[in-house]
Amino acid sequence: MSIKAAERLLYFLQVSNASFPTGAFNHSYGFETWFDSEHIHDAATFETACRDWLIYGVASADGAAVAHAHRAMKAGDTDALVALDDLVGALKLSREAREASDKTGHATLAAVRDIFEPQRLRKFEDAIKAGRCAGHQAVIFGAAAGDMDLPEEDTVLTFLQAAVSNLAGVASRIIPLGQVETQRIVLNAWPLLRDATQQARATSLDEMGSAMTALDIASMQHERLHTRLCMS
Repeated sequence: MSIKAAERLLYFLQVSNASFPTGAFNHSYGFETWFDSEHIHDAATFETACRDWLIYGVASADGAAVAHAHRAMKAGDTDALVALDDLVGALKLSREAREASDKTGHATLAAVRDIFEPQRLRKFEDAIKAGRCAGHQAVIFGAAAGDMDLPEEDTVLTFLQAAVSNLAGVASRIIPLGQVETQRIVLNAWPLLRDATQQARATSLDEMGSAMTALDIASMQHERLHTRLCMS
């Protein structure tokens, strides 16, 4: 492996690690409502819901946004990033989902900026600070990788794998699940992650969207749960 290829791998390993300060471990994106109602109550029910979420909820929405943000950054098109960020926010139907994406996006931006010091990302950061857009995590993640000339496919795959891994971590604490059981779920998602990556990259801006209406409703109900361990 060349030094450059090794550095790419190390970047993706670092930004997808649970210790990277994005705050994603605080969010269930509505799943906690399903845990609370026992709609999801064990490894099997969680794995089924997680796989549906990946394909029907994430790949064609946030996953596609990562790919489009990567391309916009490579083209130096800040206006396209702003428009994409607005679209990502519009696709999130619940207040908590939008706030989670916004908060993790700002945390990702701050961490990437201070640690890796990408240069072209500053124009998009200025647009966020000026109030032109919110700064959603998927857009920040894709734009940062595009700024550092990292491969688009690897960027999308890393984002999706981190999403599944973080959600599995939340499930392991609340259901609860054993550590080996949790990691087996992530392993079983590998083939689906590859398919979801290709789906995300092939999704046009006009086709972006989520088909997880039940989870949107669960996300809206989450803020009224009597006991909450997650922010969303």
